[in-house]
Amino acid sequence: MNAKRVIVNADDLGRTPGINRGIFKAHREGIVTSATLMVNYAAAREVPGLSAESPGLGIGLHVALTGGAPALPAERIPSLVDAEGRLPHRPLGLAAAAPAEVLAEARAQLKRFREIMGRDPTHFDSHHNAHCLPAVLDALVTLAWETGRPVRAASPGVTQRLREEGIRTTDRFLEEFHDTRATQADLVRLLDEMALGTTEIVCHPAVVDEELRKTSTYAGPRATELDALTSREARQSVQAAGIRLIHFGQL
Repeated sequence: MNAKRVIVNADDLGRTPGINRGIFKAHREGIVTSATLMVNYAAAREVPGLSAESPGLGIGLHVALTGGAPALPAERIPSLVDAEGRLPHRPLGLAAAAPAEVLAEARAQLKRFREIMGRDPTHFDSHHNAHCLPAVLDALVTLAWETGRPVRAASPGVTQRLREEGIRTTDRFLEEFHDTRATQADLVRLLDEMALGTTEIVCHPAVVDEELRKTSTYAGPRATELDALTSREARQSVQAAGIRLIHFGQL
């Protein structure tokens, strides 16, 4: 493909009101084209109203099997939760998860997405890229079969599986715009060096609120990401590099 198409996807939509505000600002005033919704948080209920004011932002499902509470009752997914009914903090805690329970929880989150948004997601990815694990990838592949939606190319192995299954995805996935490497200069460099084909850049912008500070180890840098994503320099780099910004629904 003799074109540069870039999806700038903001993860964690719906987690806190400040994240919601930051993501929609990064879309309206910057280069964010796509986001993925975490449906198991109260702030997810704000998203339909915000989306109605910014219909150009593609919204997918951020399947969350790590962090927080599940969509299903804990007794239905015992291999996924601890004694308090909470999901593990990191994907390592899913090593012994029963595949049938992973799929059941993923389907429950898709059902909740449809209830909240009134439509299917533009695509699927996962919190902490948990779908690099076989059982989680199997679940997302099943959701993709059932809906015809794309899935994030979170690793070379994931990409190969998606290609084999005939599931749409991007040519490459960039996650280096993060933490100390999430500055305006880092973003401009990524855009200036963009390869031909379709690329997803993942990001985590936010207006940092108290809820985010209390519940996440990654809070302060999200404000830096927001500044970079809405900078004039980033918008100019998109134009200078001949990049077409798209969302997953346009793959």
